[in-house]
Amino acid sequence: MRPVVMLLLGTRGIRVTETVLQLRPVGDVVVVTSAGILDARADRLDDDLPATVVVAEHGDDLVDRAVGYAAEHRVDGVLTFSDDLVEAAAVVAQRLGLPGQPPETMAAFRDKYVQRGTLAAAGVPTPRFARLANADDVPAALAEVPLPAILKPTRGSGGALASIVTAPDQLADRVAEAFDDAARAGGAVDPGTEFILEELLVGDPARATPGFAPYVSVESVAVTGVVTHLAVTDRFPTAPPVLETGMMLPSGLAARERTEVLAMADQALKALGFSCGLAHTELMLTADGPRIIEVNGRAGGALPYLFPMVSGVNLIARAGQAALGIDSGELPSFTGHSVFVSPQHPVGVEIEKVEGLDEIAALPAVRAVIPLSVGPGRTDAHRDTLIAAILATVPTPDAAVEVWREAMALVRPQYAGSAASEVTA
Repeated sequence: MRPVVMLLLGTRGIRVTETVLQLRPVGDVVVVTSAGILDARADRLDDDLPATVVVAEHGDDLVDRAVGYAAEHRVDGVLTFSDDLVEAAAVVAQRLGLPGQPPETMAAFRDKYVQRGTLAAAGVPTPRFARLANADDVPAALAEVPLPAILKPTRGSGGALASIVTAPDQLADRVAEAFDDAARAGGAVDPGTEFILEELLVGDPARATPGFAPYVSVESVAVTGVVTHLAVTDRFPTAPPVLETGMMLPSGLAARERTEVLAMADQALKALGFSCGLAHTELMLTADGPRIIEVNGRAGGALPYLFPMVSGVNLIARAGQAALGIDSGELPSFTGHSVFVSPQHPVGVEIEKVEGLDEIAALPAVRAVIPLSVGPGRTDAHRDTLIAAILATVPTPDAAVEVWREAMALVRPQYAGSAASEVTA
């Protein structure tokens, strides 16, 4: 009899049809979500989706609805690819006695302030940081954290509402604006989030793969406490204020830098008690060595799309196996480099249209161009800044940099009151 995997579907994450199709080789799939989540998602459930669908009336009922379903039907594993439901997935797995990350560890994966405190207590090198529960905490934060610093939500992803603070008189206005925007930022930020001010980690370009920004990520899987690192991923330069513009898998880092990166990721994951599922660890390559930016208890961004393009590893299926307590032991054998380019609109503009995506699709290395925010619309509160998802395969890191440069030059957004603008990092 085939195992059954329960997928908790949140407001963000991989497209549900693709997720289900890639989980099907692992087992039958039950999708559990809520009516509000379905309304908030960019994609929809297809009528012919090869999965059982269970919909809770309210998001607060999702865990009980999942557990109730399992009381009457077979369920062998629980997982999610949505940042907003990693805690819920851990609770459901525990209540059903199934493999999963212990719920008591999940706050450190979801809350950046808790995570920094956990890492610091374990002796992991950590920048100075302070929590801002409201604007009244600004003076204490400035006394604790030297500038320049980065302000970001304690519960957010994708760089949403993050900004660099270089002068003390900037912080009060930034904090007030950030709290106002949190309720309007969409699924990338929890509406009730607090904020964290962190000493800015400064990257050393000499330590990075040539042409890439001095920060990377490590993609890892854990089964019954055994952690396996699947790859290191390079990152392209960010766009203002701190928006990601893409990545390359696998990294082109020199062997020494890669070894140091993996050792720091090991240290952080151990401190956080990572034992089941996927982890995505972001690190800055500083002059003093790799330093943790943050650790997420889920797959990172476009990585589930990038792995199959140049390796035999299916990250979604691998997560399904981990949820079942199965360790395939498979390590990637890369045949080249996969590339994700993500041009970004500025925050706070009115988009009229975007040109150039057809020209990007015609580039020899490009495999897909998925339009996302091409107008009309606005990007207030960091919403809808991602213009398109561009996927490519190349033989070398230099070729990856060239694809990124070409795509960023070809995409031409038009904003109200201005001429077409070239997107740059």
